Amino acid sequence: MRFRQLSFYGILILAGVICLSCAAPAMPSMERSANSMLFDAEAAAPEQIEEGATGESEGGLADSRKIVANANISLVVADTEAAVVGIETLASDAGGYVADVDLFKDSYGEGDVLRGSMTVRVPTASLDKTLTGLQALATSVRNLNVSRQDVTDQYSDLDAQLRNLRATETELLALLTEVRQKPNAKVEDILEVHRSLMAIRQEIETIQGRKNLLDNQISLSTIWIEVIPDSVNRPIVEETWRASGPARNALRALVQTLQGLMTALIWAVLYLAPVLLVLLIPVAALIWMIRYLLGRRRRVDG
Repeated sequence: MRFRQLSFYGILILAGVICLSCAAPAMPSMERSANSMLFDAEAAAPEQIEEGATGESEGGLADSRKIVANANISLVVADTEAAVVGIETLASDAGGYVADVDLFKDSYGEGDVLRGSMTVRVPTASLDKTLTGLQALATSVRNLNVSRQDVTDQYSDLDAQLRNLRATETELLALLTEVRQKPNAKVEDILEVHRSLMAIRQEIETIQGRKNLLDNQISLSTIWIEVIPDSVNRPIVEETWRASGPARNALRALVQTLQGLMTALIWAVLYLAPVLLVLLIPVAALIWMIRYLLGRRRRVDG
């Protein structure tokens, strides 16, 4: 019995030695595989980091921000009409348009000069380029103000509200279908769900309108332009004096004066005379009455 136990233990020890001898050659290969995997990971890591850094620089936070950019500029120009044409060309070339034009003639010295204001809308990406072009049209720039407002939080909030409202709309549509399909469905229940659905849709339209307005303000920048004529560029030598001009003005003044006198005479004859006559009759009667009474009193006293 003891011999059998020793034989059994011997067989186990021999099997263990054989397993260790077989596993020994495999360990280096596994170690080499692990080392090669580690080397590949280390080699790939810089590339992944570089790709992440590049992606972040190209499509990073700056690109995801929602910015509303607007500008005010006052241009002093030598020729207002030419400047207006140049502004329209700049807006068209930038992919925008002229939203408003307000031009008027202003008295300066003895003549009139054309001045006014314009409102231009251009893509936000072209704002700086358009401002540079506007400054090139002017002899000088009196004022330039650029404002940029970050509306990312407001935009994200509207987006989240729209998602929630549309999810609620979907649930209400499913509920409306479920209520209609019930055998004992009541009209009141259907109308209640329908009213809730209409209220949700009205909120969706309101928020969608605000989001569309914000999209328009983000994609297109507004530039308010004041166009001021440059008095320095006016001609030093005025037009040649001619006698016909003052003579014509004098005759025109004479005719206007005569017309005024004739008008006054007509009013005096046709309007004032009858009015005075009506007013003088009672006065004359009163004077005659007073004189009559005074004369009678004198006769009585005498």
